[in-house]
Amino acid sequence: MTQSPPDWLITRQAVDAIGVSDETLAKWRRSGLLQPGIHYRRKSAAPKSPVLYHWQRCIEANAAASARNPATLELTT
Repeated sequence: MTQSPPDWLITRQAVDAIGVSDETLAKWRRSGLLQPGIHYRRKSAAPKSPVLYHWQRCIEANAAASARNPATLELTT
């Protein structure tokens, strides 16, 4: 039986689980796509502490942001 990874992963593990680069995760944080405490958090209170990502929530946030709304799609004739 294959085990799924734990919910919170360090960046190196998260990029493998999510399938994006570490720079993409950083861009998602800076843009507000990922919210602190929900999608990512620091391992400790120290400002330089490693970032942990909730990989499932990150995938869901990206999917929601990427979803196309049929009402706003351009129609071609």
